[in-house]
Order: sequence, then structure tokens, then C-alpha cells
Amino acid sequence: MTHKIILADIDGVVFNWHKQFVDWMEMQGYQSTGIPHHDADIHLEFGISFNECQVKKEEFNTSMIASTLEPWKDSVEYINKFYKEGWRFIGITSFSDKPIGQYYRYLNLEDYFETDCFGTMIFLTPGEGKEGVLEKFRDTNLWFIDDRIINVNTAYNIGLKPLLMKHDYNMHYKRDDVKVVDSWQQIYQIINENN
Repeated sequence: MTHKIILADIDGVVFNWHKQFVDWMEMQGYQSTGIPHHDADIHLEFGISFNECQVKKEEFNTSMIASTLEPWKDSVEYINKFYKEGWRFIGITSFSDKPIGQYYRYLNLEDYFETDCFGTMIFLTPGEGKEGVLEKFRDTNLWFIDDRIINVNTAYNIGLKPLLMKHDYNMHYKRDDVKVVDSWQQIYQIINENN
């Protein structure tokens, strides 16, 4: 059986990395400004340097706590629905390029999804751009879901069908040809209406 494919970011799309990272940082004495930022810019939320935050993100992403992230909204229900209907996901994540971080990511995914649901994962270093990876899917017309504007714009420009997962830090985004979604239910509806 040939499966239909969806490309998806993980943090801020499948899992709520931000909430757990903020909680973890505050347990260590850091204080959030309360103004959410995308994971790549989260140092601004804590008023610390980019480099210091990179160290903290790597420490977090390579610890066991990273295997316990909570699902993003209704992701579990609808990703499993897609799976039962023959879809499979390629995860593209700037989570960690370290084997232990990747292991924890797989453990977290397998808590909620069948092993082959995200059978292919592409791991990048924290904060690394996705342009090079997305280029490999140029003109495939695959669906791509992310919460970072630059990645959505890249995907659009190379012939993918991007959807932007709405967050406080990207709610200003407007582009006629790209839908902004609040939930996996919306993603499910859009993909079924346009496939």
C-alpha cells in the first residue's frame, strides 16, 4: 500500500514544547516575560543571550523530560485519524541532532502514535533552518505544517502546500495562498477538502 504523506514540524505543531521548556526554565530560577516567542527566539522571552539559551535548550532536549511533552491541542486525535486513513508523516524538527535527544523524541512520539506514523524523522540542530531539507521536497505539492513563518514561506515558494499553526508569535501572518490554522481539526478538514 502506498501511503499519502504529510510533512510536519513537531514542536508547536504536534507537541507543546514551549510550555514544558518554560516550566523547566522557571524551576531553575529563570523568569519568563510572559510574552511567548517561537522556540528559535525563546531567549528573548527570558531576557538571556542566544548562546546561553542554546545551552539550556540542548540540556532540556537531551534530558528525559523531553520525552514527556504534552500533545499540542487536538494533535493526537486527528493525527491518529489521518494514520487510520492511510496517511504517514515525515517529521522535520530542529529539536536535536544528538542521538539521545532523538531517542527521547521517538519515545515521546510512540506514547501517542503508532511507530510508523512518524516512521521518518529528519533531525536538525536547535534553531537550524529547514530550507535545505524542504528543498528535497521541491514541487512535490505535499502538505507541510509548521509554526514558523520563514519555514512556511520557504515551503510555499518551492511548491509545497503549507499550513501555519497559529500561535501568539505568528498571529500577524497574512498571505492569501497560505491558511493559518488553530487546530488539527482544521488541518484535517482543509486537507480532506483539497485532496
